[in-house]
Amino acid sequence: MSNNIKLGIFTFIGILAIIISIFSVGNFSLNRTYNIYVEFDNIAGLTKKAKVKMAGIDIGVLRQVSLDKGKAKLKLSINRKVLLYKNAYARIVSIGVIGTKYIELVSGDENQPLLKNGDSILGQDSSSLESFLTSVSTQVNKALNNDKYGNMMENLADAIFSLRDILNTLAAQNGKIEDTFTNLDQFAKDLANISSQNKLNLNETLEQIKDISKKLDVLINRIYDGEGPIATLINDEKMGKDLKETVESAKEAIKSLNKTIAKSTKLSLDWKYTGRYTTRDSKLRNDIGISIMPNNEKFYYVGVANVTDADSVIDVNEKNNINKLEALLGFRREYSEIFGGVIRGKAGMGFGYSFFSPIYDVYKGLKFNLKVYDFARDSHGPQIDVGARYGIMKWLHTGILLEDISYKPSFTPYLRLEIDDQDLAAMLGIVTVAIVASK
Repeated sequence: MSNNIKLGIFTFIGILAIIISIFSVGNFSLNRTYNIYVEFDNIAGLTKKAKVKMAGIDIGVLRQVSLDKGKAKLKLSINRKVLLYKNAYARIVSIGVIGTKYIELVSGDENQPLLKNGDSILGQDSSSLESFLTSVSTQVNKALNNDKYGNMMENLADAIFSLRDILNTLAAQNGKIEDTFTNLDQFAKDLANISSQNKLNLNETLEQIKDISKKLDVLINRIYDGEGPIATLINDEKMGKDLKETVESAKEAIKSLNKTIAKSTKLSLDWKYTGRYTTRDSKLRNDIGISIMPNNEKFYYVGVANVTDADSVIDVNEKNNINKLEALLGFRREYSEIFGGVIRGKAGMGFGYSFFSPIYDVYKGLKFNLKVYDFARDSHGPQIDVGARYGIMKWLHTGILLEDISYKPSFTPYLRLEIDDQDLAAMLGIVTVAIVASK
């Protein structure tokens, strides 16, 4: 064999060995493959050319790593014989505590379509051991030192010191506790001595009680047999009947008295003063009266309208309208009232309505009034007054009247004072009681 042939054979074997070494070290494979892509938030610790495994068996290799929209995008070369489906996913797994990391694939459901070259699958980030240890460390530090409870170790030390102080205090008070029990024992002995010393006196007291009981028995027997004035009083039927009738009369009187007092406590009296300014003649007029309300459903009103000194009035027509009697009887529902009687010296009637609160309430709020009176007036017809008023305070109301709207209408603003006289109501109740008692 010539030297050229030998040299050629040696060169071929060397080249073949180099090729085998390159494929072995560089993870090259002669098998047919296809590529898939997967994204992870973090691939820390994953090396280039990392292996891709399924069920612990090598099925491919990591070919390329790139950054896509803040995520790590991996290109995986997979053996053509390994079938993956659309719902397959990948995760990064460590071998041992600090071992090499590789990519683990889960093939997916066989009912799903197969993956093709260039398809993408989901990457499932797995918690690394470092993250786990960091989380555990954070939780421990949080438990040992937090804003709400302070440092746990310091709190534990404080609790131990406090417990020691309590034990020391108990030890210091041990003598006082022993003295307390000694005093209790002495008190029990003293109580026993007192009982033994007064036993004789107690027996004497019991004997006296027995003697009194015997005397009471004798007295009761004598009364039962009809002896003595008490027995006569008890056994006299006529006297007993008279006494019974007297008691019944007293009961009726008390019942009537209670009824009268109850009525007087429900009675409500309101003194009313109204100052009216009539724009038609620019004069101030005064009304004064009193409302008597036995209950919320009924009221009486007695007063005088246009109160003034008759001697100071010169005009004849004005004199005919001053110091006019007003006497009304009215009935109420919750928000409305109707009344009739004498209005400014003339027969009349009226209607009232409260918009927001009961019409008998102290604070009446907004109230509407309509009055019709003087039906005997000439061809102008009866006088009709319409008005509204509002309760500013419990005792002060303001309002406006449109007087005589059918003939000579005039606006009349006014103020009304209403003073609840509870003392007068009580006085009337007392007078009523006195009248009933005198009968």
